[in-house]
Amino acid sequence: MIINTRPIDLGRKLNVLLQKYKCSFTHIPLTKVIKIQPSEKAKHYISHSSKYDLLIFTSQSSVLYGAEYSKEILLKNNQASILSIGLATQKSLMQHSIASSIPPTFDSEGLACVLKEKGYKKCLVFCGQKKPRILSLTDADIDLFPCYSLLDESEINFMQIKDENKLVILIHTLQSLRVLIKELPNNSMQKISLVVPSKRIKEFSIEQGFKNCLLAESAHDQDMLDAALSLS
Repeated sequence: MIINTRPIDLGRKLNVLLQKYKCSFTHIPLTKVIKIQPSEKAKHYISHSSKYDLLIFTSQSSVLYGAEYSKEILLKNNQASILSIGLATQKSLMQHSIASSIPPTFDSEGLACVLKEKGYKKCLVFCGQKKPRILSLTDADIDLFPCYSLLDESEINFMQIKDENKLVILIHTLQSLRVLIKELPNNSMQKISLVVPSKRIKEFSIEQGFKNCLLAESAHDQDMLDAALSLS
């Protein structure tokens, strides 16, 4: 059985794909995304947007709740480049008619590599409330535009899968993995295979005792599903 752990809204498209492929699956969200209103400081960044040479989107949620503000920036500053952290985020931006590039690796290190190679000096990062890792990986001048908060789900029920002999669990974030570890029934880790979108999450899963963890091509739903199908 495949377990989709994405937040309810973000997980719907993946559920459709799982149904299309006639997979045995269930949706158990481990986290939830809450929109937050921009602070006065963030609003100031929008009104002084001509100083930015790059806008960065760190997740699909940053697109969901930040794209409307980026459009306002682009109306004032059409010279600004757009950088997505990965294919899924890039595709989400395209749904808003916003073209973007992607880094060589779909992580904070990849973003930092682009900033260094292209020589970007002043960047605005659309992100969650937690400070993104890119801040510690670059000398570029970065402002943050937090537009959502990622919270642990309060009601998680794994009893529905306790009798399954083999589970393939799709994990998209470190936060989701930490919630999974906290909520898993005792002695269930050995029957679980994880599919993750980044080396950082894979390394952490191995440190926590997971034996089977497959790195997908990206966080894009199709890539995560393709990896899961290779295990199931």
